[in-house]
Amino acid sequence: MTYELLVISFPGEGTADEVLTSLRSLESEAAVDLESSAVIVHRENDKVSIRESKDYNAQQGALVGAAGGLLLGALFGKGAIKGALLGAGAGAVSGEFIDMGLDDEFLKEVGDQLTIGHSAIVAMVEFTHMESALEELNRFDGGTILHHELSDEAYQMLSEAVEDKGSNSLE
Repeated sequence: MTYELLVISFPGEGTADEVLTSLRSLESEAAVDLESSAVIVHRENDKVSIRESKDYNAQQGALVGAAGGLLLGALFGKGAIKGALLGAGAGAVSGEFIDMGLDDEFLKEVGDQLTIGHSAIVAMVEFTHMESALEELNRFDGGTILHHELSDEAYQMLSEAVEDKGSNSLE
């Protein structure tokens, strides 16, 4: 599989979330394979929020660790509660230090470059049925491709679908 990195910004704080929902729908229809994604919003109060689909924070790591520890503690007779507590602690620590998604520095850079009141979708995606995907993405006008790793032909088709006004690379 060849995954391509896309960064597309949109006016409005909620548009990138809508695009992600569409990409997930396209994935369930086998039109795309979404490896990893993030939604970045540069809010009106000048704060930037980043939400990754495959990254764990400390709380999520603690929950996953607790569940795993509970199971291991019960299976190996070490005590389910003790296993859950140890797993939660390990999960919380690993959630803070293990990056399972997109590069955090790159995502921060995208957020810093976004216009206030805009959002962006960052996605590692493979287009398995490009025509179906472009038809769905055509619903979102006003997008600007900020960064891409696409063939010239794929870039042109995607650019036309989201009504791209030009390409600016973040490299």
